[in-house]
Amino acid sequence: MNRHTSFIRFLALVLFLTGFIACKQGATSDTVSSKAPEQQPMRPSAPGPAAQTASAPDQAAGVAWTIPAGWETEAPRQMRIATYRIHAIADDPEDAECAVYFFGPGQGGTVEANLNRWAHQFVSADGHSQAASAKMEKLDIGGLSVSTITESGTYLGGGPMMAQQEIKKPNFRMVGAIVEAPQGLVFFKLIGPLNTVAGADGDFKSLLQSLHKQ
Repeated sequence: MNRHTSFIRFLALVLFLTGFIACKQGATSDTVSSKAPEQQPMRPSAPGPAAQTASAPDQAAGVAWTIPAGWETEAPRQMRIATYRIHAIADDPEDAECAVYFFGPGQGGTVEANLNRWAHQFVSADGHSQAASAKMEKLDIGGLSVSTITESGTYLGGGPMMAQQEIKKPNFRMVGAIVEAPQGLVFFKLIGPLNTVAGADGDFKSLLQSLHKQ
């Protein structure tokens, strides 16, 4: 009888310990599962793109245009919206370039003042002004007023800005346009050796014809 009683007590103790251990494991499991997910360290977000200080190379002041095929867009330059390079042809000594300027609403002077200034940047072989021979036209393109100028001769504006002495470049040609855009005047100035600029004249006209309001 005593053996039987002892066995029952031993069995009861084993069952009790087994249940106790199971309860502890369950409680531990619940505790682990109820823990909040581990917080990841905050990483600084990547900075957004820098603010644009100038329009894209084919738009400015509320107008846009199509860049002619074969014209190479150069790196940004101070005070320019864009610069397009046209490779020299017919053994011309250097490439031509078309510079685009926009100085802001109400800035840059009047159309007439700029055309007059451009016209006086050329002289004849004997040093006389070519301004009187400059060809000027007034066009309407897509509801935009566009003033153009064409002139050839010795170019006097070939030196760097603020230079003490101008650099004369003979046999040069300029085709320019001033667009009265919604937000101000946009200036296009194609200049370079005579043959190269004459060869790009059709492309320049195509660029102007592509002008449209945004």
